[in-house]
Amino acid sequence: MRATGLIAFVGLIFLTACGPADKFPRFKISGKVTYQSQPVEEGTITFEDPTTGQVNSGTLASGGAFSTELPPGAFKVSVSPPLVETKGTGDSPPDMVPKKVNNIPKKYWVQETSGMAAEVSKEKRVFDFDLRP
Repeated sequence: MRATGLIAFVGLIFLTACGPADKFPRFKISGKVTYQSQPVEEGTITFEDPTTGQVNSGTLASGGAFSTELPPGAFKVSVSPPLVETKGTGDSPPDMVPKKVNNIPKKYWVQETSGMAAEVSKEKRVFDFDLRP
């Protein structure tokens, strides 16, 4: 009987010290990226919270689909091509550079020029973006 009380007491202290696990809830968000209504199947979609600087990304897949987890709030959004490795030379090592693609115009590569945004909430977790030239 005494051991049961001790275990319950230790468990209560542990729960109180750790606090609730969902203090900062995160939601699984998803959506599609298209260019002129055609799926963008290579690249990365990035969500940045301008107030905290927190950045989360998702990889674009078949059909332009993506998913990632974000806390609720307002995010600036960008879409960038995948990075590819360049060959090094005798004077310089290999480097990672954006792959040349025709379906992600440069203005979408950074949040400041993309013009895209997402307001994540418990009710709003699906976001589709159609890129234009």
